[in-house]
Amino acid sequence: MMKPHRSVGLSMVTFVFAALAVHGTGAQPAAPRTKIDVSKLGPQVGGRVPDFRLSDQFGRMQTLQSIMGAKGAMLVFIRSADWCPYCKTQMIELQNRVQDLKARGLGVAVISYDPVEILSAFTKQHGISFLMLSDVGSATIKRYGILNTVAMELAGPNAKDPAIADDIKTYVSVFGGNARMAGIAFPGTFMLDRSGRVTSRFFEDSYITRTTVASVLLRAGRNASPVSATKIATEYLDVTAYPSDTSIAPGNRITLAFDIVPHAGVHVYAPGALGYRVIDVKLDAEPAFRVFPTKYPPSQIYFFKPLKERVPVYERPFTLQQDVELDGMPTSQAALRGKETVSLSGRLNYQACDAQICFNPVSVPMSWTFTLRPILTERRVP
Repeated sequence: MMKPHRSVGLSMVTFVFAALAVHGTGAQPAAPRTKIDVSKLGPQVGGRVPDFRLSDQFGRMQTLQSIMGAKGAMLVFIRSADWCPYCKTQMIELQNRVQDLKARGLGVAVISYDPVEILSAFTKQHGISFLMLSDVGSATIKRYGILNTVAMELAGPNAKDPAIADDIKTYVSVFGGNARMAGIAFPGTFMLDRSGRVTSRFFEDSYITRTTVASVLLRAGRNASPVSATKIATEYLDVTAYPSDTSIAPGNRITLAFDIVPHAGVHVYAPGALGYRVIDVKLDAEPAFRVFPTKYPPSQIYFFKPLKERVPVYERPFTLQQDVELDGMPTSQAALRGKETVSLSGRLNYQACDAQICFNPVSVPMSWTFTLRPILTERRVP
């Protein structure tokens, strides 16, 4: 068999220590400061989340078990339903998916440090039907280990550390922080089974980013609602490509999925196949989108007798997942203003081989057009 060619100005603010005390955030961080890794904060996959007893927007007390559906729950932590536009936009998207989640046997609850009256007003203003839980004082947020202390660092002993300014822009706001943010959570989602064990979790590396419900379901292995798909039959394999969502708002992280079925006797190469052309997804440069690394499933080991070599391949049906995020930074939002759609294009590249020969490389063009949804910036009804 012949081997194929290788694939070629942060605004500083004055913090009011009394305001920090009101929110009960505790002592300032001690030096030396360590870099935040949001993926390691809070309960991890396989662990159980703490119980809680919190009031919902209707004044009823809720616990971990009371929010559960027949097959578990989606537990979402947000920063605020009052002043955070990305959180409010996320809640509207969640409301549009709540019946789908309940049909899958999943309970749905959102936790924030907002008081009940704010959650109640948001519920009435937007017709929210899922539970919104009030964690005033952030006791539950702290118990879960996801309290965002970055904003408070400007008032701490490391206030002059340049890295703090970078983290403020990443985890708090490009416009700086203020005292009302004391007590907020890092936004993220836990998928739980009936016992409260984490089956998957989605915490972002920016305060702007929000993974859509459909992307969460797709990445968690829970088939999302059917969407428009493109089916392509090539000489060596069949491809069904589809996005998790057909509409998108600034800051949304969605998933492009590629269901691939190699023809009988054919394989393509997986990551780790040194010296061979690995199947991949290449998206065209588009300033509006941020592209994440492609997610590959486990591969099989193929033994090629003539060369006595073992290489990772795909010879059975498999799915590639490609996450992308529509940039939600204020400058990017300004560039999108007035547009009703946004498009993305790219290619699926591969080289198929059988037991004797590798065929010519193939590049399958793909494109997607998404309806733009606006960021919700209005404040709550008084």
